[in-house]
Amino acid sequence: MSEFYHIVPWFNSDEWQRVYIGITSDADSSKEEALKLLLVWKARCPSLPSGIESTLSLLQVHVQDSKNSHDVANDQLMRLAYSSAVMRFVNHMLDTETAKGTSLYQAAKTLGVPDWIVDLRHDTAHSNILPPLTLLREACSISLKWLQTNYWDNHKQYIQDYVCGQNNVNIPDAYKIQALINFCISLGICTNSKVKIKNLSEIPNLTMRESIINDAKDLLGEHLDLSNLKTVSIASLINILNTHGKKLLKFKDASEIVNEALLGDDGLFLSRELLYFFSATDFKFKNRLYPGYVQCFELLLTFLHTNDLLLNFILALIKLTYSPETSRFKARLASMWLSEILRALKISHNVAQKTKKMAFDKIPKRKDLIQLYEHWYPGSHIKNVLVLDLLKPVPEELQDLKFIQPILSQYNTHLSFFVANLLDLLVPKLNFFAAKRICLIARLIASPDKFPFPPSSTIYTADDVQGEYIDICEQYGRRVVTVVPKIREPPAKFVNFIWNEASDEHDWSTCPIGKVPWQPNDVGVQANIK
Repeated sequence: MSEFYHIVPWFNSDEWQRVYIGITSDADSSKEEALKLLLVWKARCPSLPSGIESTLSLLQVHVQDSKNSHDVANDQLMRLAYSSAVMRFVNHMLDTETAKGTSLYQAAKTLGVPDWIVDLRHDTAHSNILPPLTLLREACSISLKWLQTNYWDNHKQYIQDYVCGQNNVNIPDAYKIQALINFCISLGICTNSKVKIKNLSEIPNLTMRESIINDAKDLLGEHLDLSNLKTVSIASLINILNTHGKKLLKFKDASEIVNEALLGDDGLFLSRELLYFFSATDFKFKNRLYPGYVQCFELLLTFLHTNDLLLNFILALIKLTYSPETSRFKARLASMWLSEILRALKISHNVAQKTKKMAFDKIPKRKDLIQLYEHWYPGSHIKNVLVLDLLKPVPEELQDLKFIQPILSQYNTHLSFFVANLLDLLVPKLNFFAAKRICLIARLIASPDKFPFPPSSTIYTADDVQGEYIDICEQYGRRVVTVVPKIREPPAKFVNFIWNEASDEHDWSTCPIGKVPWQPNDVGVQANIK
């Protein structure tokens, strides 16, 4: 069987759901049916997960008690049985926290277990008198509800069937992908220059620390030893992820699941809350994202780049920028992220070009390549910008004019944020004047209201805009200098400044971007665009 699947004690997902329904039901008969199936699971797999083991112990006593509720002679036996089940519940479910050196009471507080249940556990283990039966019954009921919320409900949405030999089966990898994304973002936050967390034990937020530990167990469990958090460094987790992460993506439609997890309604990548936590004012008043905010996603984006998922992610971001269903906030944030990612790809391209003819005894480390880049391009300040996989080439599609032409042709009011970076990746490079025209058109589409021109003037192509002037104004209490194109009057052949209907004689497919067929062609520009 594939290493991505686990042998489980239930026969199929329907059997698991029957147990879940029985546990959550108020009817004793349903609970008894669930207990019978749990005992079958115990026979199939003597070492059950802690959540199932604790549920079995508590449910077994509860069902037995409901059958002998009027038998006073069994009172002492039931107290012993309840005490044992509650003790096993506390020991099993709080074990992950107490293993870190915390007390049972602190562990119970962290996980949401009432502290009086811990008191019952102490009385059972150390006192000569067992707790009252009524109190033990209440503890059993609360413990079962806690297990339902913290174990059974968490796993319910991920329980699906896998049939051997079927390649197109819908495998529940969404959970793995979400865990992978959360893991990358959490590690990225830990490596932030302002946080500087070196190992897991230094993470101050208990919830975040527990989340990283759980994700590490799910994704990299067989490659990790988490017995001592002080010895588990963030750098080692990143190295293990980069080494074994590709195995987590060996399934159909991995790219679509990644994009949905990142860009969906619940995704963190375009989250307003996370952005404002790092840089609210920067997003509002600048055309660049705050470096500390970008750094939190550098590990994730590098992972996508290394594993050939970045191209589809870029295309998904571009689609968001012009989709009418995307909010203005998300469209702008997506376009600014595109600018950062495409700029980072240009850095990777420059490194690839420089190192193509260089011979290395061994693969150079990332920090060594960054030092080389700063030597090759003095003043580049590469340490303050997004840097992806420097040994990975840029996706060939983004270097092909035919591939990006539909992106340029799409009416997109946010294209001006990233069009220059997109054109900068083309190989061979686009003619300077043609690139300038495209960027100018994008700026005009993005903010037509900002260009003062007479009511009779109409803009048809980039040739209708001639020259530039400097516009100085006061904005948000600061002096802002803006370069604004000047608008020229349309040529005489346009009657009443309205488009003339084109004839069928024109070959629009050969027309350079930013031109119409009847306008004079710049020979040099046309040769580079074709």
